[in-house]
Amino acid sequence: MKNIQGTKENLELFDENGIRFYEYFKYQSGFRYECTYDSQGNKLTYKNSNGYGYEATFDSNGKELTYKDSDGFSCEYTRDSQGDELTYKNSNGVTRGFDIPEYTMEELIAKIGKFKIIK
Repeated sequence: MKNIQGTKENLELFDENGIRFYEYFKYQSGFRYECTYDSQGNKLTYKNSNGYGYEATFDSNGKELTYKDSDGFSCEYTRDSQGDELTYKNSNGVTRGFDIPEYTMEELIAKIGKFKIIK
């Protein structure tokens, strides 16, 4: 059973697992916004009464894959199976690529497992 919480000025909807999937809020000033969320709690859409809004997509690790807003800005990521960023590209022409993700020594040892030191 889905759960509803709030009033007509402030409404949140939750799924059976208690994850919020919709939110609507209206301030006394008249400013309003509404949001939708995915099953992991990531904000998928946002729209407000000033006409601003955005949409986003996420991978199974909860990492952002795409973003596009009503001002025309957008960006896209590619990620490896661990969710580490491989490339980034946005609508302003900024791109970057990552050949080797940064890890702490502990993370590297955990990923590599047994290894041999060569001098």
